[in-house]
Amino acid sequence: MFPCDLVKEKALAFGLHPKLNGKIFLAGGLAPWVISGEDSNRLHSDIDFVVPLSEMETVRTFLKEQGLYDQTHDSLFLPCNQEKIDFGTEIFLDGLPVSFTPFFEENNNLLQRDFTTADFSTKDSLVTLCLPNLSLEDYNTAYALPDGQKLYCTSLEFVYAKKSRKNRPKDQRDLQKMKQIGLKEDLLQRISASFSQGVLEIKP
Repeated sequence: MFPCDLVKEKALAFGLHPKLNGKIFLAGGLAPWVISGEDSNRLHSDIDFVVPLSEMETVRTFLKEQGLYDQTHDSLFLPCNQEKIDFGTEIFLDGLPVSFTPFFEENNNLLQRDFTTADFSTKDSLVTLCLPNLSLEDYNTAYALPDGQKLYCTSLEFVYAKKSRKNRPKDQRDLQKMKQIGLKEDLLQRISASFSQGVLEIKP
């Protein structure tokens, strides 16, 4: 687990990098704290970015250029991924996991892929979340940071809807902060409805 300020600094280093800005989207409970510039006063376990499927090779090339790429944590090389379908890749910054996982639209559905590895879970697995009637505009957007820079993130409404379903004690502060920043109720309702109809597929 890592302090909020450290994790925010690392997240911004990727999210605002000229080669990645606008091509990767910060996701998860860290987003409201990066957007607000405030401290969550809790520890964070990782950094999650979601990436348009078409930009995944851009991300891999960047990571290789920076000497950060780790093939052992690239979904393309997991033994369980016989079809070599892209479920993302992960790196570690002094033990801090940073994941880059793809999303795309298909038949009026939003699909988000992810993966787990045996060293962090019981076994390697490939994960696909299919959310109906959700557009890319619902899913991600740009937010102005306190210093005026623009950071691309999954929408706070999406983060809120996802965290509300998990209802974990550690998420309560994040949910409160998102309410304080401001949520679009119509969008939140649309995303929440999509989650209610969503399908989660896990392949070991």
